[in-house]
Amino acid sequence: MKKLQKLIAAVLPLSLLLTACGGGGGNSGSKGDGEKKDIPTSTVVKGETNQQTYPISKEKITLKYWYPHGNSIGNLQDFNESEFFQWMEEKTNIHVDFIVPAVGEESTAFNNLFLGDAKNFPDIMYTSPASQNYRDGMDAAIEDGYILDLRDYLDIMPNYVSWLNSIPTAKKDVLTDSGKMYGFWSFWDNMESGYADQGIAIRKDFLDKVGEKVPETYDDWERVLTKFKDQLHIEAPLYTSKYGIDYGEFMAGYGIAPYFYQVDGKVKYGPMEDAYKEYLTLLHSWYEKGLLDPDFSTRQSTGVSPDKDMMLNDKVGACIDWGTRMTDAYISRGATNTEYYLTAAKQPKKSASDPDPAYRVVSNNYHDIQAVCILVSAKCEHKEEAIKWIDSFYAKDVYLNANYGVDSEEGKVWYKADDGHRIGYYDFRYKNPDGLDSATVAAKYWAKNPPIRVEAAQIEQMPKDRAESYAVWSTYPSKNFIPVTMTMTSDETSEYARYYTELLTYVEENNVKFINGQRSLDEYDAYREKLTSMGIEKCIALQQAALDRYNKR
Repeated sequence: MKKLQKLIAAVLPLSLLLTACGGGGGNSGSKGDGEKKDIPTSTVVKGETNQQTYPISKEKITLKYWYPHGNSIGNLQDFNESEFFQWMEEKTNIHVDFIVPAVGEESTAFNNLFLGDAKNFPDIMYTSPASQNYRDGMDAAIEDGYILDLRDYLDIMPNYVSWLNSIPTAKKDVLTDSGKMYGFWSFWDNMESGYADQGIAIRKDFLDKVGEKVPETYDDWERVLTKFKDQLHIEAPLYTSKYGIDYGEFMAGYGIAPYFYQVDGKVKYGPMEDAYKEYLTLLHSWYEKGLLDPDFSTRQSTGVSPDKDMMLNDKVGACIDWGTRMTDAYISRGATNTEYYLTAAKQPKKSASDPDPAYRVVSNNYHDIQAVCILVSAKCEHKEEAIKWIDSFYAKDVYLNANYGVDSEEGKVWYKADDGHRIGYYDFRYKNPDGLDSATVAAKYWAKNPPIRVEAAQIEQMPKDRAESYAVWSTYPSKNFIPVTMTMTSDETSEYARYYTELLTYVEENNVKFINGQRSLDEYDAYREKLTSMGIEKCIALQQAALDRYNKR
């Protein structure tokens, strides 16, 4: 989604510009035989033994890295102030110049990369394919000479190859339908089905004051939210995004998703379903009763983490938030209420006897794969060095440092458990002796969402009650999402974007209107007819064709 910042495995479509799969052979990195290399077999399991040779470059070289993490730099002036990246520079002899786009402008900034001066084109790009893709798809980006096809370089990326050999679905997922490999995908270190790191959160201290438990059904939620409004005078008993629809957590009990999803291999589009109208009817009712934020459409949030002022000043009763912010975390972030306590809630159901919803928000999107892909520029002067540098992140000695802090910080930033594995010091991050806030600590000592993420690095260091949030949100199956690595052809990508760019804007605008009453829900059939005239059936067909090809890989 162009405007959404988090890919939602269970509910959201691929981006407006889905990755493409044209045809074509190798490029400047080819060995000259014109044939694609098979992914070699590796005897190393998930980068257990680092197979790169260091330093990567005998002479110091600089790589430009497009790194869209401006909201995660804390008070650092540059990511090179990070101890991890300083350690990586010493290890590899490669200096990195970070190009950090403005927060909220990442997708636009990515598209602009291909319009600017080739001399300033980054060597490496950290991308979320949900919102950052080349206009005609990534295969077209290869054919147009912007991005390398990494299948031409498999022999110099042994650590990554070891992961592809260790995950049963990886080889299927990292190649396009035409067999290209346009980037390094990110993985969890030990995941089988993934965990949800965000979900519905509700103020436990508010529940205690009104004599309620965590709600389970929609009726429960209406009763609780009403008490929040009437007894506690909470401004936004339920906070939703500025689009009126969250990532699908509250909607899931209706058996639908906000945008594209699949059921048994058949692609569907949420707003075209009768249940979508039912859900909007519920939200409109809650809005009229004062249970939703009356000014939701003017807020900044696009689906997770409400506006800071509202969260810190007891103006929100429930919302979508991150696991790291559960329990009393907001007190250290400046909350005015010393009793502040957020607890995780399951996705609502129509009836307590109904089965759990078939959708959830997960961090890894599909099996072990995360929704992050790192690209290497075909214009890069030091292609092989760039590839080797990225490949280093897939070796255990490197990714442990990226997730926990470098070796020299043992005893300060992290410690060893009895079995030898690392555990981060929670108090160091959240009660830092140097007075640094948690965001600055994370930026200074770790790498933001590195290519290999260690599940335990975040969860094990938390207080037990906060860590339990992840299990609550991970209750649900994650089978009905559209795979992030599904690809369209270049022609399909162009056609899809031609229809869906305008269509998505129309859907988002009307979500708001149906909820706040600017448009009557009696007009919903006319609304669906308009979606049809705008080409939604064509978009569904294009998604279906891509999904069918993906399932046949």
